Amino acid sequence: MKPRILYLYSDTGGGHRSAATAVMQAVEHLRKNTFSQEMVDVFASCSGFLNIFAKLYSPVIKYSPQMWGQLYYWLDDEKKLERLEKVAGPFILKELVGLIKKKSPNIIVSVHPMVNHLTVKAIKQSGKKLPFIIVITDPVTLHRAWITPGADQAIVATPEAKQLAVKYGMPENKIKVIGMPIDPKFSLKDKEKQAARKKDNLKPKAFTILMMGGGEGAGKMLEIIEEFDRAELNIQLIVIAGRNKSLETQLKHSASKFRFPVRVYGFTDQVHEIMAESDLIITKAGPGTIAEAMAMNLPIIITSWLPGQEEGNVEYVVRENVGRVSKDPKRVVEIVKEMIGTPEFEELKKNIRRASRPQAAMEIAREIFRYL
Repeated sequence: MKPRILYLYSDTGGGHRSAATAVMQAVEHLRKNTFSQEMVDVFASCSGFLNIFAKLYSPVIKYSPQMWGQLYYWLDDEKKLERLEKVAGPFILKELVGLIKKKSPNIIVSVHPMVNHLTVKAIKQSGKKLPFIIVITDPVTLHRAWITPGADQAIVATPEAKQLAVKYGMPENKIKVIGMPIDPKFSLKDKEKQAARKKDNLKPKAFTILMMGGGEGAGKMLEIIEEFDRAELNIQLIVIAGRNKSLETQLKHSASKFRFPVRVYGFTDQVHEIMAESDLIITKAGPGTIAEAMAMNLPIIITSWLPGQEEGNVEYVVRENVGRVSKDPKRVVEIVKEMIGTPEFEELKKNIRRASRPQAAMEIAREIFRYL
């Protein structure tokens, strides 16, 4: 029987699922058909009650991001997390123990902050001796909930994240700085941008801007596109609207009215190919998207972020000088004007090559192998 790797995540945003999928792809890429791998949405599988709250994540961040930020900071406290665990534990612990016994994994990998303390308890109660690895997907300012000293290893993206993990009680010898796991296909990129554009009927030499707003299509995308339409720029635009169906429909209907070519996608699994065609990305501050863009050597303009969990990502982009930040659509267009064909743009790309860790998922896979 193949050794089993069990990944624990929750579908609160796309980032956790993407991180788990990236590591799974890397494991398969390095050791084809060697392991049995499975992802389990912990709240959906182990607690119908808690899953109700997990499902509130998308509407809350869409309609009341400030409320989400307040909750994020309020819970970033050891005593409050202990109380939350006491309340939530009875709704999930017994089922989590049963899940571990049923799946009988050889290792558990968590990519979600809210299940780690309970997973350490569940492993003990299951009577099994299992290695437990936490892959932290907050690249800079990680939440305290991620950290449980009882885990065998915590993998972080940056030295800053390591410092916080130590501060929150993780033994330093259990922490490895590796990077954000992204699908290996982002590091096996098509360097021939003109060939990729030709295949997709785009202008081979026009400056190509990719706009994304995360899974929910956030960040004043329509206003930015309208500002581009007022500017005299030789550009072409690729827009990924995500699950924002109204934005996708509106843009598809009006695409021919703009002064430049516009290609519109909804939710797509071809982001790596679309990034290969692009010169610059305008996006929200999702950690996965930032890591993917950097793997593809794309300078970044960040136009929106979640209070709390994504603020550190914005600081990172500015500090590492791999992009720019503005919530104002007019200013976004000005930034693009200032960038095209300038030494500043080349400097951003040079900084990206220095800071990027495109092979992180592969390195994480190798860490998993050490326990098997």
